[in-house]
Amino acid sequence: MLGVAARIGHLAASSRGLPRWTAAAFSTNLRTPEDMAVLHHGLRPRYEAPKFKSPRKRASKLLQELQGEVIESNKANKPDVWGTHFRVGDAIELVIGRENAEKNEIEKIRGVVLGVSRKGLDHSVLLRDVVFGQPVERRILLHSPLLQSVKLLEQNFVYKGKRKVKRAKLYFLRDRNPELTRVTKW
Repeated sequence: MLGVAARIGHLAASSRGLPRWTAAAFSTNLRTPEDMAVLHHGLRPRYEAPKFKSPRKRASKLLQELQGEVIESNKANKPDVWGTHFRVGDAIELVIGRENAEKNEIEKIRGVVLGVSRKGLDHSVLLRDVVFGQPVERRILLHSPLLQSVKLLEQNFVYKGKRKVKRAKLYFLRDRNPELTRVTKW
């Protein structure tokens, strides 16, 4: 008695006007790569069409490469900013230099890190502090040319080191007592 594959191959190879590849598809003695090519891909001609390159995608890729170069140069030129490791919940101090026509002004901003946004050149830190009894939030870009240095004042300032901060954003501190986020002394 014939096997199932042999019977199907026998039927396909009969003269019913079936294509030539059906006999190869159902036979059990395929050994050459040429037969396998016919089996898997049929007898259609294959050709490689040139891929369309959208100018919008090329411009986006060029802009991404330029931003990457600027980011690398910023990290190499400012070790005081990028060498300091801080996390969400830490108390940090940022030194921002403003250049006026008469004199150079240096402003120190302290606060608790509520969140860090990492988006290329828009890498920023959200700080919260209480100044003269009023809570103040500031978002500061870390790639800004005005930013001179970052100093870590205290790690895990929110929980005072008793437990770990397990949130990426500490927006819930906005609803709590403002004195919990006071870093400055006045």
